[in-house]
Amino acid sequence: MQWKSCPAKMYPKKAFLGWFIIALVGFFISTTSIVLGIGLTAILIATQATFLFTSSFAITCEGVVANYPIRKKQYAWEQVRRVKFFKDACLLFSRKKASNLDGWSGITLFYGENRDAVVSAIKSHLLEGTAT
Repeated sequence: MQWKSCPAKMYPKKAFLGWFIIALVGFFISTTSIVLGIGLTAILIATQATFLFTSSFAITCEGVVANYPIRKKQYAWEQVRRVKFFKDACLLFSRKKASNLDGWSGITLFYGENRDAVVSAIKSHLLEGTAT
């Protein structure tokens, strides 16, 4: 199963507000230093890239692959120890218990328009004893 998702297209008002704030902060910093303004604006865009740009996802018999705009993450099903399902996305973790490192090590899968199909595909591949 493969699909693409862009949260900014699903929430255009939030995307507009995000771009507006990034442009405003970039403009104000650029009035002091153009190089610093461009650099910090690029960092702001990079931090919000998973929301602002399209990501692609794949669920296979071997595991999950998430291609974000800046990085690629993948887990084999044996690595998935915990799953949290939310309205627009689910989070896959390699730790059984919650940790402060979950944000760095977990994989976020945005459902896009096919939430039910993605949730059922993930649940069908989870190993016995995986926390949900």
